[in-house]
Amino acid sequence: MDPNIVNISFAPGRTELRNYAREQEAYERAEDERRHRESERLARERTIQSSVLADFYEYQPIRKPWTSRLLILNSASKAAKLTGRLETVPVGQVDGDTSTWVPKYKTLSYVWGDAVFDDNIWIDSKRLAITKSLGTALRRLRPPAGKAPLCIWIDQICINQFDTMERNQQVRLMHAIYRHASQVHVWLGSDADGHASRAFQLVNSLKAIFGDPLLSKLCRAQGASLDWIPAEYWRSLRELTRLPWFHRVWIPQEIGTDAPATVHWEAETIDWAWLASAMRTLEMHGWGLKKKHKIDTAAVTTLFRRFADSPETPAAERRSFVYQLCLSARNVATDPRDYVFSRLGHPSAWIESEQAMIIQPDYKNTVADVYHEIAIRALTTDHTLMVLNAVLDDSDASKTSAPPEGLGRNQPSLPSWVPCWNGPRLRNVIGYPGRYKAYSARGLDTRSGIASASFEKGYKTLLVRGLVIDTIDRISPRFAPNCFTPESSKKTQVLAAWALCRPDGGTSSNLKTIKFSTQGVYQPDPSRPSLQAFLDALAPAARFTDSPAANSSLPLTSKGPIVPDSDGNTQIYHAGISALANIFPTSNFFSRSSASSSAPPFSQRHDPRKLLQPQPNSNSGSTSNLNLSAGQEKPDAASPASWTTWIQAAEQHAPGRRFGVTKGSGHFALLPPGTKPGDLLCLLRGGETPYVLREKEDPKDGRDDVGKATARSAKRYMLIGEAYVPGLMEGDAAAEEMRTFRLD
Repeated sequence: MDPNIVNISFAPGRTELRNYAREQEAYERAEDERRHRESERLARERTIQSSVLADFYEYQPIRKPWTSRLLILNSASKAAKLTGRLETVPVGQVDGDTSTWVPKYKTLSYVWGDAVFDDNIWIDSKRLAITKSLGTALRRLRPPAGKAPLCIWIDQICINQFDTMERNQQVRLMHAIYRHASQVHVWLGSDADGHASRAFQLVNSLKAIFGDPLLSKLCRAQGASLDWIPAEYWRSLRELTRLPWFHRVWIPQEIGTDAPATVHWEAETIDWAWLASAMRTLEMHGWGLKKKHKIDTAAVTTLFRRFADSPETPAAERRSFVYQLCLSARNVATDPRDYVFSRLGHPSAWIESEQAMIIQPDYKNTVADVYHEIAIRALTTDHTLMVLNAVLDDSDASKTSAPPEGLGRNQPSLPSWVPCWNGPRLRNVIGYPGRYKAYSARGLDTRSGIASASFEKGYKTLLVRGLVIDTIDRISPRFAPNCFTPESSKKTQVLAAWALCRPDGGTSSNLKTIKFSTQGVYQPDPSRPSLQAFLDALAPAARFTDSPAANSSLPLTSKGPIVPDSDGNTQIYHAGISALANIFPTSNFFSRSSASSSAPPFSQRHDPRKLLQPQPNSNSGSTSNLNLSAGQEKPDAASPASWTTWIQAAEQHAPGRRFGVTKGSGHFALLPPGTKPGDLLCLLRGGETPYVLREKEDPKDGRDDVGKATARSAKRYMLIGEAYVPGLMEGDAAAEEMRTFRLD
């Protein structure tokens, strides 16, 4: 070894230190390179971002009240891109006011579809992203090249959807915008299956048949059931009523004004008033056809002129904002607050004494805050308890359809007396404005008297005066929608409910032994048979005395509504019996002899069908009324269509609810689905119907019986929902003294 070479050996610790220094230097060099590449990437993105942002349209704020934008859609060929401009104009001017010029414009009513903005329109040469459904509609409505541009209002384009303050302000104007439009264009969407042509052809045919007195008379005289119309036409009409547009929550405000409207389905068009008239006629005179082909006529008829202040609509209904909220049960909203905000354009939302709307739309408020506020305002301005009729306590339904933002019973952010408008709901309320005017006969004031002093615990507890009628003793299962259909196995639910009326209280589980009978009297009113009260409970008799204009889906016969006669609603009673005979038919339908083994559940000695006029057998197999389907017989010769009317009323009330019997006085009742044995049946001051309340348990209550009785007024209750009790509306039932209920 060369002696001049010194052998240096590092200790292990110093060797690791040297390696660490080398690794650190390499890491720093790599980090510098990474930061350099990142800096170059960000510089490129900033350039691209600036270019992209400069390409998109930027809204200018709307600074004046009662002002909105209009889209001036340029004419072009079908393949050309969508182009136009936005103009700011005043809207909602008082009729006859010529101080400000307002251009003639049209509006578009459509369904947004999925919130995917994958189409574009160029506004002042700037790109504005829109949904595909809107792009398709605009290309269909755009004037051809060389024509004048289209002046139209469209919410998706004319409102800056990302500006909450502007949305709040524009929501207040939407009713005025649609009401003052020269025409409303309705876009139902594409028609891939070719239903539009057949559906509109059938509408025109039905309108011609029902609208021509001679042709309509001949059809009835010849027993025409319209079965000669091909099934695919009825199927297309059914698909029409199922389209999403008919169920969007904003649609009633957009189409329910007096402005003329045209309906577009792909390339086919039809006049809106013509369509509504045909469906209304089918609803009134073609119930059998409607039911057979499952056509939801109410999807159309409940929209027609709903927001027009029409003298044809009963005054009580026009004045009730809550009733309009109840009608939204068949609608769907993306934003739960829109179940309330979408109705603020209705005339009933205007409080004349305050010169203001019942509430102001504010999308900054939570869903719970909006629902709570509108309930308080409805109670204090309407002077009725109509808002309580919209409450539905249904634990079973909430498990499968839990409302958003903690509005279910598991997270009770709402008091029990506040309706959850986006939760499970029944399509029809039993008590709407002005229905039961006889409450004053019971000594109850028809005005609720609710004021600011009627609330406790920061408006969480409602104080209302009322009285207890009785305690719920036994209840039936919930009625299924098809329980009144002869072909359905669910019709046994009607038998199960009737079993509760028997002396043994329905303890027998064998439905084959249960018979409908005229024997037995209704305990609260011995002058009435039990069967009559039972039928009345399933299809409230007052339903038949309503004005046809009160609800566009009211059941009517070809001879008009059934009206109770001087013999104590005998005609309605017979209509119900006829309905039972049709729900449970056999070959010996009106035989006076003993029933055979295939006989329906009717008593041999006390057969209620014996009260009806016997109908001779017919070999023709045809019907004498368009309300009946082919082959059906008419059990009631005096009123051939009355049984169908009873079934219509029952189908609108009973499904989703329960039948029950009270413990003390034996009242029959149609009850909300959340009812349990032990709940209280009560009358409340200002209420449209009886209500079911449930006393809340107080685990801290250790007082003796005397102390509890003294503090009865301090008890707290939950509201379960509205009820209907035969005879109770006429004031023929005993009750306890008035008390104050605290509803949490």
